[in-house]
Amino acid sequence: MPDGRSAFKHQHETLIRTTMDMSEAKYENVGVREHELDDRSSTEVEESLLGAEDKACRSCLALEYHGPTAAARTRRKNRWLAMLSSSRWFVDTILLFVILGLLVRQQTQTQTPPVNTWDFGGDLTGVSGKFSQQITTFVPDPEGKYAPNDTSKFFTEEVLNNWNDLMPTGMGFQWVNDTHKYHDLPTPIMWPDKTVFTTSITHQLHCLFAVVQTYSGITSGHTIPDDHHWHMIHCFAYLRQTIMCNADMAIEGLETTFPDHNGGSDGWDSKHVCRDYNQVKTYLESVRAYDDKLIY
Repeated sequence: MPDGRSAFKHQHETLIRTTMDMSEAKYENVGVREHELDDRSSTEVEESLLGAEDKACRSCLALEYHGPTAAARTRRKNRWLAMLSSSRWFVDTILLFVILGLLVRQQTQTQTPPVNTWDFGGDLTGVSGKFSQQITTFVPDPEGKYAPNDTSKFFTEEVLNNWNDLMPTGMGFQWVNDTHKYHDLPTPIMWPDKTVFTTSITHQLHCLFAVVQTYSGITSGHTIPDDHHWHMIHCFAYLRQTIMCNADMAIEGLETTFPDHNGGSDGWDSKHVCRDYNQVKTYLESVRAYDDKLIY
């Protein structure tokens, strides 16, 4: 009997150990697989984290390499835009003033007549040159050098010489060569072998002399030229137009020489802007057509 109980007890213990071994073996396998899964998961997570971290690092490196330049450009661009925006009113104001200035200039140019190159009281054709100007004070002729009070004295040699001295040698008759260089030339005077024109200043002096001569002859009973009538009519018209053409605008004051002192103006002591007549005479003598010097 004791042997039977011992055998049963031994079998029971063996069964229990076997069951426990199997359980341990089962759980050991489960543990290994779970550890393997855990390890695999950990590896994948680590790899994922490492990949993300690597990408982040690369992005950081890229940002570190490219970022400041792009950011600086952006900042500069924004700064310029801000400056332009803030100064726009200033630019608009400048443009407005420029436009107004151009409009005023255009209006002024439209209203102002073009300035010509003509010399006032000068030669239009281009033959004569330009002369200096000077201030001349008009004075009376109390000694009667040109128009004596005693009109009979006009015909004396002394007075006639005074008139002749006013004229340049050649009497203002100019010999003009190469007429093709000039424009608006009048028809030349009839002259043998030369192209000749006269000059207005000497023509005016000749006409004034003829007027004084005629008046002096009529008032003194002296013989006067037969052509005096038509000559006077011509000279009156000619002198009238030369006076109006020159239109001397000098200011004149109270008379000092009129016998009745009527409060008018005799024109003496007033100042006029004149050409230098000595220069004019010198020029006319340099281009003279001949050598005569008689005003009559």
